[in-house]
Amino acid sequence: MADPVELAVSDRPVMMSLDEARARARERFKDRLLNGKPVGGCECHADDHPSWESGDGPMSSVVGVRFRDSGRTFFFRATLDGLSVGDWVVVETARGQEAGRVVIAPQQIAHSSLTGELTDVVRRMDTADIERMDALRGEAAKAVRACASLARQRRLPMKMVSAEYRFDGSSMLLNFAVPDRERAPDQHLLQQFCREASQLLGCNVETKQVGPRDEARLLGGLGRCGRTLCCSSWLPVFPEISMNMAKTQDLPLNPNKVSGVCGRLLCCLSYENEQYKQMKAVMPRLGQPLETDHGSGIVVS
Repeated sequence: MADPVELAVSDRPVMMSLDEARARARERFKDRLLNGKPVGGCECHADDHPSWESGDGPMSSVVGVRFRDSGRTFFFRATLDGLSVGDWVVVETARGQEAGRVVIAPQQIAHSSLTGELTDVVRRMDTADIERMDALRGEAAKAVRACASLARQRRLPMKMVSAEYRFDGSSMLLNFAVPDRERAPDQHLLQQFCREASQLLGCNVETKQVGPRDEARLLGGLGRCGRTLCCSSWLPVFPEISMNMAKTQDLPLNPNKVSGVCGRLLCCLSYENEQYKQMKAVMPRLGQPLETDHGSGIVVS
């Protein structure tokens, strides 16, 4: 049974379960969001807040696209009519044509709000394209096993993490990690490995070394909270994290207890750190005596 939570309603304490308190909080958040009220103390609803649509300078109609290997959203020029969230499209990138999914519907955005050069949405993907993309994902899993076997034969300290075929299947990006206390292969050995892997798979193979955080993002999994890893589901970029954040939130200072499956400090330590710093600056300290409506007391937690 969940621990009871005391909620102040009209100056009268009411006892309810933790699940009930969370349900009420979700309803309040939804109500504020639907009614256009400020949420979380941000300034998004302020009249002078600089929205994308109100920026200075020239505007462009863009669409937000997300690729399967990234939690980040990239913007492309909306050159097709009728694009909607959920559509699979082919876009032009620095690596050539790639497949992505629309996550932000077309809208007008000021050029000053964007970074980099806008490229076009080439076309929508049809059923055959999507079926071929799914088939290439199955082939990528086989390619990982084949490249791992090749690395073992060559005695290369490479741990194959994932492989991703380009849209047309002509090339493949192979992500690998290097085990702890091992030195990464030099450039000559990597080039030789890529040539042999290309002959084995019948396409051009490129390699990319990834760190522990990117390895967890690419492989996915469940965190100690029981939910899907943030980095593999929605987190666009890795935040900067330090043990000071755990100290601010009165969490154990043992790295093993505040580390994720990647072996690095939990990304979620950064989510509420600023709120903890702000509240600890105004709230009473542990052991401090206080006078309340119900009498004298001492802060114990």
